Amino acid sequence: MSVAPQVVPCGSYDIVLGSLLLQSRFVAEDLLQRLPNTSTFVILTDANVGPLYAEPLRAQLAELLQAQGNTARRVLLHAVPAGEASKCREMKAKIEDEVLFPNRCHRDTCVVAVGGGVVGDLAGYVASTYMRGVPFVQVPTSLLACVDSSIGGKTGIDVEAGKNLLGAFHMPQRVYIDLNVLHTLPKRELVNGMGEVIKSGAIFNAELFELLENSAETILSLSDMDVVQRVVALTVQVKATVVTQDTKEMGLRAILNFGHSIGHGIEALLQPEYLHGECVSMGCIKEAEIARGMGICTSATVGRLRRCLAAYGLPVRVPDHVATRDVLVKMEVDKKNSQGVKKIVLLEEIGKVLANPYARAVKDHQIELVLEKQVRMVPGAKANGTIRVPGSKSISNRVLLMAALGKGSCRITGLLHSDDTQVMMNALQKVGAKFSWEDNGAVLVVEGTAGKFATVADGEEIYLSNAGTAARFLTSAMTLVPSQNGGTVVVTG
Repeated sequence: MSVAPQVVPCGSYDIVLGSLLLQSRFVAEDLLQRLPNTSTFVILTDANVGPLYAEPLRAQLAELLQAQGNTARRVLLHAVPAGEASKCREMKAKIEDEVLFPNRCHRDTCVVAVGGGVVGDLAGYVASTYMRGVPFVQVPTSLLACVDSSIGGKTGIDVEAGKNLLGAFHMPQRVYIDLNVLHTLPKRELVNGMGEVIKSGAIFNAELFELLENSAETILSLSDMDVVQRVVALTVQVKATVVTQDTKEMGLRAILNFGHSIGHGIEALLQPEYLHGECVSMGCIKEAEIARGMGICTSATVGRLRRCLAAYGLPVRVPDHVATRDVLVKMEVDKKNSQGVKKIVLLEEIGKVLANPYARAVKDHQIELVLEKQVRMVPGAKANGTIRVPGSKSISNRVLLMAALGKGSCRITGLLHSDDTQVMMNALQKVGAKFSWEDNGAVLVVEGTAGKFATVADGEEIYLSNAGTAARFLTSAMTLVPSQNGGTVVVTG
């Protein structure tokens, strides 16, 4: 199915969004029409994407030029090895020395990036420095690149000291987002991109976030491309709005780094085992927990964020083997830092971050508090103030079980948002209870089973992780669960 293209303005250029833009020759025809004075199109891609999208685009451009009888204009193609390792000084020099200079490419050359974020960042940086800047176009082929790296003109390469530490702001002439490329992505790459999508809703668009909360299965299965296009378009609009108002990251644009301060520190230690969006997901949770600890956002907000990320299969826990001290060291090399002070974006509520300034200074001990498995607390001087006492895990689980056994709707406020209560909710959902949230996650609505849990398959397992209170309450409650053919229900974990 072809979804009608839509155009999202982004300052000096437009982002064209739709399905089958490549296959229908829309991209090739539009390039020739909008860049009539370009003598050479240099398509940069990688070894994986090249055969799928870059080589067909090269052929389309060549055929159209031949049909026009235009032999003076050229189309060149160069593929780099796939992977983050190609985003380096050596690869940039190789493109310049083996493609651009030998083919006598001049300032009327246009670099066309066809690939994910690595190709887009590398190609954009090449274009920004070659002959002091030549035009370039983005054709992103991963969800992460579609909603993030292809928009806003950030280009760059990695160096030993860290990611994206060499680069330039260089705006593309156009960005073509072909939603059809999502069908060829591995599931993990689709999930990877959702990390940035969810972040965008969390910081700037509550409507987008709510849509994401209610559409995980539809989006991950790509079963309704109208919904997918709406999600991608809203995400693109978030970034386009932000970068148009703050081109050089002097203020508002900092909000796009929510989850990235801690996330980049984690990513530097875990790549290539973990992908960018996965590390940003962990970073979002930890930075939101810092905001909660500072009294800026509520546990309900952190809970909504955690549930949404988890619904798309994104990690919400930092692996145990990651040392806090190592993360802090990696965080020292961050463009937002100043005078040796680490800065992060603080989430205030879903759709809004703390402003003026958008990146706030935090102390190492605040970061350690959310990353460490154990924290040593040293008593200080006496202080007068108000302490917000967390809700009771035991009482929360009791209330959840009673509401699930009840009849009709039950609204719960003050619920403790914890791993144990989430385990309890997951188990109760499996036997027929239904949950929804109101008042921005502050109120949990439980649709009870009227004392009749749903039938489960013989031998069906209900996993309780290591949740002690959930295990205590559910072990006896599971005797009420009917199974098919009189079989057993297994409580495990």
